[in-house]
Parts: sequence; structure tokens; C-alpha cells
Amino acid sequence: MKLQILLCTTLVLAIRITAQEQPKNEQQQDHLQSSPSYGQKQERDHSIITISGLAPLRDQRWNIGYLHKLNKRWWIGAEVAYGQKGMTPYNLGFEGDFKVFEVKPELYYSLNPKSRLKHFISAEFSYLNHSSQRVNDGYYDTTGQYYNYTSADFKRIRKGLSINYSILLGRRSSWFGFMPKVGLGIAHRNISYQHVEGKTLSYEPIDVLPFLPDMDREQSGLRFLVNADVKFIFKF
Repeated sequence: MKLQILLCTTLVLAIRITAQEQPKNEQQQDHLQSSPSYGQKQERDHSIITISGLAPLRDQRWNIGYLHKLNKRWWIGAEVAYGQKGMTPYNLGFEGDFKVFEVKPELYYSLNPKSRLKHFISAEFSYLNHSSQRVNDGYYDTTGQYYNYTSADFKRIRKGLSINYSILLGRRSSWFGFMPKVGLGIAHRNISYQHVEGKTLSYEPIDVLPFLPDMDREQSGLRFLVNADVKFIFKF
């Protein structure tokens, strides 16, 4: 919740700054475009490398992306994420073979190309494949019954489509900046537990944090997808 509030606050401040920008007169704009440094500043916006600042801490994987400017309005990009045991600061209940892979192609539309701050609406497709070994834990099977186990192979496949809003923060001529991003969508998710050992019927635990992802439940179906991230960007 604190993360969502922080992201929303950042976006509101960025939008207020954009609203306060005053357009330059035509003479100043023509002089700027004719200056030698103008083309160099523009060139820094054509290609961008992104690194997620939240994925290593929240999602146990590293997320790296690339954006390329097609024209004034349209950009195309993609992100690839990968994680395994020891790659991120912590592992939540995962032992043994833990691997997660995700790819996310994305098409961006610039809302105001002439603005100093670039605002984007984008459509993103995502595919995630996550497998791991869990030990001394519990899960709900497809009937809703809860079991404890000593070890089990966990598998998660997710395909999603979302609409996102993002903004580039930083000086236009600088090679570095930030990119907050939020979005909503829908995803089809399949979660299964296989090769379960030491399986015993147990009482259903008390869910003190119901807002956390329910990955301890075997399931297959559609669900809402929420995107929230802050990326480091490197322009060239």
C-alpha cells in the first residue's frame, strides 16, 4: 500500500510540473532547432535501456528492458526478466531449483511529444514461467482442501494483457532518469503443485494478509493484473 501511495504521489507531482510549463515562442524554438547541440539532445531520446528498481526486491528477479522511438508519437519496447536462487537479496520459501522467466513486449503512444516530460499510454503483453521447490509449507488443492507437505514442485504460468501509464523523469539532455509506471489488465494464470511429498490433511491457516498473491492455491483462470514499477533509464 505504501508503494502504491508513493507511485501515485510521484505521478501527481509530475503532472503538476507539466501543467505549469510555459510554451516557448516560435523564435526561440527555431533558434534552438538550428543550434548544433539540439540534434544531440534529441538523439538521446531515440533509444532507452531500462532496469526495474522494484523487481529484484519484490519479484525476486532482474528486469531489463529496451525502448526505441519509431516517430514522434510511437515507441516500441520489450522487457526480459530472469531470476533464480542467489540472484536477488532474498528468497521467499523457495529452495533448490528456483527459476522465473518473463518477457513483456510493449507498444507506447506519446501523449504530448513536445512536452519536456514524456507521458505514455502503452499496451503490454506478458508471459511468465515460474518453477521452484518448496519445503515444509502448505497449499490448497483444486477442491479447496488444505494440506501440509515436506516438499513439493511449484509451477506457475501466466499470460496477461495490460494498459499502462508511464512518464519519463529527468533532463532531456541527460543520459539518466527515472520512469514510474502503473497499469491495469487481465491475465490467465495456472498454478499447480506436483510431486508432493509428506502430504497430510491440515486445518486451514488464518489469512492475516489477504491482499498478498494467493500462490499457495492450485488454480487456473482469469484474474486482474496490476502493474506498478519504478525504472532506472539510460538514454543513448
